[in-house]
Amino acid sequence: MANPQTKSPTVISLFQLIKQQLLKIAFAALIVIPCVITSSSTHASEVLRIRAIVNDDVISFYDLFQRVRLLIMTSAIPDSPDNRRRLAPQVLRAMIDEKLRLQEATRLNIRVPTSRVDRQISLLEKRNNLPSGGIPQLLDEASIGHSVLREKLRGELAWQSIVRRRLIKQVNVSNEEIEDEIRRLKSIQHLPKYKVSEIFLSVDNPDQEDQVLDVARRLLSQLDAGAKFNLIAREFSQSSSAATGGNLGTVSKGQLDPKLEIALDALTIGGLAGPLRTLSGFYILKLHERISPTKSTNKPVMALVSQLLLPLKAEAKKAEIESQENIATQIRETSTSCKHLYESGRALDTPQSGSLGKINIEALPPVISKAIRDLPANKVSPTIRVAEGLLLMMVCEWDKPKSSLPPKKEVRARLGDRQLNLLMQRYMRDLRRTAFIDLRG
Repeated sequence: MANPQTKSPTVISLFQLIKQQLLKIAFAALIVIPCVITSSSTHASEVLRIRAIVNDDVISFYDLFQRVRLLIMTSAIPDSPDNRRRLAPQVLRAMIDEKLRLQEATRLNIRVPTSRVDRQISLLEKRNNLPSGGIPQLLDEASIGHSVLREKLRGELAWQSIVRRRLIKQVNVSNEEIEDEIRRLKSIQHLPKYKVSEIFLSVDNPDQEDQVLDVARRLLSQLDAGAKFNLIAREFSQSSSAATGGNLGTVSKGQLDPKLEIALDALTIGGLAGPLRTLSGFYILKLHERISPTKSTNKPVMALVSQLLLPLKAEAKKAEIESQENIATQIRETSTSCKHLYESGRALDTPQSGSLGKINIEALPPVISKAIRDLPANKVSPTIRVAEGLLLMMVCEWDKPKSSLPPKKEVRARLGDRQLNLLMQRYMRDLRRTAFIDLRG
C-alpha cells in the first residue's frame, strides 16, 4: 500500500525521547535480566555469544540488546525486562533484513561512505534542534554505542541506493493507467474517506505465518502501551510508507483491501486495528480522521463569457455562408483572448458581439451550453449555427467549483509508489529466500 499523494506527519523528536528516559535507564540498568551486562566477564560473553548468523555476518546478543535499548528510548516504550523480551524478536527480524540489505549493497558494489552517515546524523541533529555532536553525547549518556545508530543508518542508506539503482527504473506508469485511476477516483468521490497510518509486515511463505503474526501482535501490544505509531512504523513496517512513519494521507473507501476498510469502519478516531491478514501479509492500522463525503449543492457553473456573431439571413446563399465560415475559421485560429475576440467583432462591426458578463452556463440554450461546457478558457468555440447567423463563443474565465480529484501529477506519483512498494517487497522476499539464516537461542 502505497501512497499515492501523502502529507508528512508531525515529526516527533527521537532524541528528545532519549532525554526523557535517561533517568529511567539508570534504574533499569540495576534490573538483572538475560540481556543486561552486569560485569566485565559477562560483557565479554554477551559480545561473543551469537544470536543469529545471516549468510557470513553475525548478530550477537549484545548487538540485539543495544538495538532494543535504542528502540525503547526513541519510541516512548517503558523500559522494563518484559518489554525488552517482547521487543527482541521484531528487532532481530529488522536487524536480519538490515544485514541482507547491506550484503546486497556490497554485491552490487554500492558503498555507503562514512561521510554520508555523518551527514545523516548532522541532519538528524538539525531536525531535533541539537548542537553539532549532540546525538553522540546523548548516546553516551544512555550507554548506547555510537556504532548502533551508525549501522542502522548505514543499512537505511544502502537500501535507498539499491532502490534507486535497481527498482525505480522499473516503475512505469502509463497515461492509460492514470486516466483509469482518475475515472475510478471519480466514481468513489461520494464515498467516505479516511486519514490513516499503517504498519505492514510481509509473509514471504506459509511457514512464516505464525512468526509474523506473533511479531504483529507484539507491536500492537507496544502501541497499546503508548509507543509512538510513527516511530514503530519507521522501524518495522515493510511498506514504502515507513519513510513517512506509516502515513498514508487521505484514502477513499474502495482504495483499500475490503478487510482493512471493515476494520476502519469499526474504529473510533485514534483507534488501532490489527493484526489484519491480507494476501501479502499483516497490517496494523491507526485511524486519524474520518471524512464524510461532501454533499452536492448543485451550484451553477459560472463563467465570464464573450461572443461574436457573424450575421446570416435565413435565405443566405451558399457562397455567402462559405464566406462567413471562412471568416469564423480565421477568427478561431487567431483569437487567443476575449480582448482579441472583441477587437475582431469591432473590426467587422458585427451586431450582438461582445461580453455577456458572468453567466450560468447551464442557463444558456442547450446547443450553446454543450459547445462551451468543456471549453478551456481563452479558446474560441466551434462555430455554432443559430437563427441569426454563425456564433463564436469564448470563456474568458471559469468560475467552476473546485474538483476534489487530485491532479494527474499526484495520481502518477501514487501509482508509482504503489508499483515501487510491490517491487521492494518482492526484492526483500527474494533476498530472504536465498539467504542462509541460522537463529540461535
